[in-house]
Amino acid sequence: MAHYFALHKPSGCITARSDHRGRPTVYDHVPVAWRGVPHVGRLDQATEGLLLFTNDGRLAQAVLNPGFAGLAPPSAVPPLEKVYHVKVRGRIPPDDPVLALLERPLCYPDGVETRPARVRWLGPRTRATWIEVTVREGRTHQVRLLCGRSGLQVVKLRREAVGPVRLGDLPPRWCRPLEEAEVAALYAAVLPLDPRPPLDALPDPLLSSETP
Repeated sequence: MAHYFALHKPSGCITARSDHRGRPTVYDHVPVAWRGVPHVGRLDQATEGLLLFTNDGRLAQAVLNPGFAGLAPPSAVPPLEKVYHVKVRGRIPPDDPVLALLERPLCYPDGVETRPARVRWLGPRTRATWIEVTVREGRTHQVRLLCGRSGLQVVKLRREAVGPVRLGDLPPRWCRPLEEAEVAALYAAVLPLDPRPPLDALPDPLLSSETP
């Protein structure tokens, strides 16, 4: 039986079960009854937003690795998109060339070049601008490196979506189980020919003797 849930990760905690330096982790915000479920991928300490958890190892592998398509040929499965909202310092107009520069592929020291990003201007604030950046990899610090290359200073970075699963109005530090339709949509996106394991309801956190 498989469990699936989402956390609105707050800034300031690391994506790990524990930390030898004593830093807070995402599991500090997970109900005790749900803490046996592994996290899928990572968000860095300063980044907030959608983080998925599941004990469905095949789905986790497919979400993290674009080349893993299960029973489907990899060429038939497009890379899963991850959507980020980025608050950058300064007021940037929607036609600023820096936004086009953000879309260009990024080359990592190991020689891997990312796919082009997709960028959308969201709107200004008093001394900042919100933009949306959609990437199709999960490379370390990818969005921050794209912004740095463009000379943009990141004030806040929040992941809004992993494929069809969206953060929505889930408050920071809160978790919610994934709906069956969301799990089905994830499978359709990354493992379209694989059978889905039965979805098991998560234990009621209110019945646990502890709270996160």
